[in-house]
Amino acid sequence: MLKKSKAMKVTINDTEIFVFQGARIRDALLAYSPRSLRMVIAGTLSVIDRFGNLTEPDGPITEGQQLTLKRTKHL
Repeated sequence: MLKKSKAMKVTINDTEIFVFQGARIRDALLAYSPRSLRMVIAGTLSVIDRFGNLTEPDGPITEGQQLTLKRTKHL
């Protein structure tokens, strides 16, 4: 018998998103905005956690995590 997966609620730019358990940041970005995911992969946007740390799209995501997308600063 298969168990149903519980959805996790995460926040990106003050928007609540629901993703499957075991999801990566890229999965949450895809649910939020495919365009934003492409911009993160291209390096135009950065993903920042609630503590101000830069995160990678392939990083794990947890229930209640809060992320912010910001334009990447080019030196």
